[in-house]
Amino acid sequence: MISENKPLVSIMIPNYNYSRYLDQCIKSALDQTYENLEIVILDNTSTDDSVKIAAKYLSDKRVRVCRNQFNILSRSYNVLSKLLTNGKYRMMLCSDDFIYPHFVEQAVEIMEKYPNVGYVHGEKDFITEDGKLQYWDPFYKCSFVAPGLNTMPVYMVTTVAHPSQGIFRSSSFFEIRGYDKEIDHMNGDKTLWFYLSEVSDAAYIKEKCCGIRLGSETQTFITQRNFQHPILCHLTIKDFVKYAKEKGYPQVYNRENEAMLRLADEFVGYAIGMLAEKDFALARDYLIYAKIVSREICKSEKYIISNNMLATEVVDKEVLAKLVTPPEKKKRGYEPPEGYTELVKGIDYGQTC
Repeated sequence: MISENKPLVSIMIPNYNYSRYLDQCIKSALDQTYENLEIVILDNTSTDDSVKIAAKYLSDKRVRVCRNQFNILSRSYNVLSKLLTNGKYRMMLCSDDFIYPHFVEQAVEIMEKYPNVGYVHGEKDFITEDGKLQYWDPFYKCSFVAPGLNTMPVYMVTTVAHPSQGIFRSSSFFEIRGYDKEIDHMNGDKTLWFYLSEVSDAAYIKEKCCGIRLGSETQTFITQRNFQHPILCHLTIKDFVKYAKEKGYPQVYNRENEAMLRLADEFVGYAIGMLAEKDFALARDYLIYAKIVSREICKSEKYIISNNMLATEVVDKEVLAKLVTPPEKKKRGYEPPEGYTELVKGIDYGQTC
């Protein structure tokens, strides 16, 4: 048992109409081996049974349930972090996700031992809509602590962690002014990790620490269909580049071309998905925008074949399937950022190899 003289950790759960997942989400927070928690559920005027489900847990003194008068969308992040919580450490737990029992304890142990660490990422499992686990290789090859400025460039080219994978130090969070960007509605996690890396070191736990929900009703999927996703992702990278040039971080802005090509390749992948559904209009939009983001994408086999199919409107799903490697089959296990210190699992996350 962990005594309450341990630092307070705030688990913030924004919710809108996720009653079917909310039980598992809240229970996973309550089941942490780390006990000194405050768990705040902020509901955005859900029309399902979300509030009723959340209210079941009010008998636990660690739980509070708040409700907005209207749906404030991503502004829930600001309300939760700046007005409703007080922890030395915080995490944003999406209401369709859940965390494994030791995550908070492991993250706090690292941040207490390493005062310069501003955030800790745990590894994730993906869960399909029907509840099946979809295994992905861990992003990095080992658990570690790394200098933040060496970690910053990674967020230029990829998304390492979803909101529910991260626990961050409140003082570092407020030093960067928290969720304070217009584009945070789509990329709040990516921008948070990027800017935290400027003011603090980063830590990563290779062990699976949470479950992230995949499905057709997630916010990311919806914004892909209405075309917010490509625009916001593009603006995020441009924001990073501009900031890095102003601050003098060549290790960040020198990766702009690589980042844009990767993003364009991602958009071609979305176009292929739309072609498979014979949504030619949206496929065309994604291919056009991919070319805007990076002219280099026009040389890729994926772009050439999908563009030809779009021109003829003759779709061969077998050919399309061969062009895209499913995410769960991609090999990861990347080398950690330069200057990292490896953390030993099972002995003490504060020990080094």
